[in-house]
Amino acid sequence: MSQVKSNTELEREEVAALEAKKQANRPVLTLLAGYIQSAFSAAQQHRDTTGVTQRLINSKRLKAGEYDDTKLAQIEQTGGSNMFFNITESKCESFEAWMADVFSGSGERPWDLTPTPIPELDGDEARNVEQLTVQRFQQMQAAGQPITPEEVQQFACDLYDEVLRVKTEDAQERASRMAQKIEDQTVEGGFEDALSDFFTDLGDYPSAILKGPVFTKTKRLNWRNGAVAVEEEVVPHWTTVNPVNFFPGPNARSVHEAYLCEVIDYDRGDLANMRGQEGWNTQAIEQALGLHAAGVSNSLDNLPGESAMAALEDRNMSINSGRPEASIRALEFWGNVQGSMLKQWGMPGIDDDFRFYAVTCTMINNIVVRAVMNPDPLGKRPYYVTSFIKNKNSLWGLKSIPEKMEDCQEGVNGCQRNLMDNLAFCSGPQVAADLDATPAAYVPTLNQQYPRKVWAYHGTKTHVNKPVDFFQPQSNASELIDVSDYYEKKSDDRTLIPRYVVGDQDLSGAGATASGLSMLMGASSRGIKRVIKNVDKDILRPVIYCMYVYNMLHLDDDSLKGDAQVVPRGALAMLVREQTQLRRQEFLSMTNNPTDLQIIGIERRANLLREIAKGLDLPEDKVVPSEDELRARMGAPTQPGDEPAPQEEE
Repeated sequence: MSQVKSNTELEREEVAALEAKKQANRPVLTLLAGYIQSAFSAAQQHRDTTGVTQRLINSKRLKAGEYDDTKLAQIEQTGGSNMFFNITESKCESFEAWMADVFSGSGERPWDLTPTPIPELDGDEARNVEQLTVQRFQQMQAAGQPITPEEVQQFACDLYDEVLRVKTEDAQERASRMAQKIEDQTVEGGFEDALSDFFTDLGDYPSAILKGPVFTKTKRLNWRNGAVAVEEEVVPHWTTVNPVNFFPGPNARSVHEAYLCEVIDYDRGDLANMRGQEGWNTQAIEQALGLHAAGVSNSLDNLPGESAMAALEDRNMSINSGRPEASIRALEFWGNVQGSMLKQWGMPGIDDDFRFYAVTCTMINNIVVRAVMNPDPLGKRPYYVTSFIKNKNSLWGLKSIPEKMEDCQEGVNGCQRNLMDNLAFCSGPQVAADLDATPAAYVPTLNQQYPRKVWAYHGTKTHVNKPVDFFQPQSNASELIDVSDYYEKKSDDRTLIPRYVVGDQDLSGAGATASGLSMLMGASSRGIKRVIKNVDKDILRPVIYCMYVYNMLHLDDDSLKGDAQVVPRGALAMLVREQTQLRRQEFLSMTNNPTDLQIIGIERRANLLREIAKGLDLPEDKVVPSEDELRARMGAPTQPGDEPAPQEEE
């Protein structure tokens, strides 16, 4: 007897069969894949339970100028305006502009390489000093000249100082050439663009993450033998990591503690091109591509909080679903893994099953497609993290700018909503009508008001003088505006980012004068100096030092190599330089009188003009005459002992 099934049952069986096929296609977890998956789950759970994921969403929501669902429901329940008067976005953009001006506004690089203060002499150089000293005094002794121990010591010291001087000059030249090389590498690798995006995240989120250098092969046009040639070069690249996709290990206080996980979207073509590359498993890549083409779901596609962030950023998460150009989501892992797991996966060079190796792995849908040793010779990971306000016990900062001023934003919103409601009530008169005196046919037309309208009523039924009365509601606009301004000004104190930093013209009191504004600017810079110090210490210094180590190990040009240290001179110095420049200009104006000019002299005043021109990025040699030219104009001797040029008699 045949069995009859409904369409619903047939569809259910078809879906079950398709799901069973997908499950059959799923790979069996290797030890390495299971370890990475468990580590990521622990990091994800820790970030969610500590509230970091929600903090990221709230910070982004505040800058986007949107209420959370609970607050919006409360506003809609009471009725009235639901406007969001966004001062958080302005504050974040002011911070971003301020940081960009400090680190790149002058056109100079905000870092430098300097040689160590006292260069060390190697064994041969020290022996040369000793041999030259012995030869010198052997010759004097052979000539019968008297020799004292003091003369021997003085000669050796002078010779040693001369060798140090030459070595120091050589070290300075090498450091300068190395700095130029690193600057060229950072420009080609997109470091400035990544740093700009980093400053945006630094103002928006509790922490910002910069990644690099990541060395990849890039096709470039080069001029070879009089023709243009396309060549592949290994070029360092820098990017900014979205904090939503960053998962440090539980309780990690730095990027070098515990382990790190980053969620990355790969283009399918780029992933296919990785086949045959060092560290990549061709069979695993093809298996991952096959699962993606078969529609097998990826556990990384719907991370907690990602849909909320996508809505705030106006991104459609489903736009890539099932499309040929859809990207593949992968998990990049940095941490220590036991040798037995790496050996089972097939990683070469593992000679100890119980040793933990520092590795980086890439996993797609529980398939490890890449596993290599940490390429950094010092074991560092290519991630750099800092915060607006650092937390010494966590990679995530204490508070972002939106979190710091959230109470001020809420106060401004409340005042502005009430202001809109109050202005709406006060936009026209309110009407009070005596319904007992109004005929029933006219009641529906009471809210229809127009010029020369006739108001019909029963004169015998009214108990008041007028059956219809008009009155104007009280306007509280002035008080609400004052309170709103109070909260907006308080946001300056919360964030230490005053409005006049970005050119607010509405200044009074000390800010109304140039010197007073200079004092306010100096006071406000104390708060931003803390953030600049964080960027110097956590971002610039380690990034540049990493490139210095790479060049020392891999470049063939020995003229660049030397003992040097990274000095982030540009950051705090650039911030203070504006104040110093104002003081110099004030000093120049105060001494612009005959008495002070007679004391200072023309040459020293010229030195002052040169420093001011240098601070204004002017060519000082073309603006201020040289010392020799000044002496020639004044008729003074150009060299010590020279007589002044004779003056012609009229």
